[in-house]
Amino acid sequence: MATVGLDGLLNQGASQPAVYSSVVTRALLSIVPLVALFLGLQRYWRVDLGAGAVKG
Repeated sequence: MATVGLDGLLNQGASQPAVYSSVVTRALLSIVPLVALFLGLQRYWRVDLGAGAVKG
């Protein structure tokens, strides 16, 4: 849903260049939870990747 809103803001920004800073800021804020989730679950991915690489 955030990407649809950002796209709408970006389309408005074509006529108003001052909107671009708002779009960039909101895009950064929408990425922050994904980065936090990736960093939080990184240890589990390492364990699973190591277990899958071992030949049985």
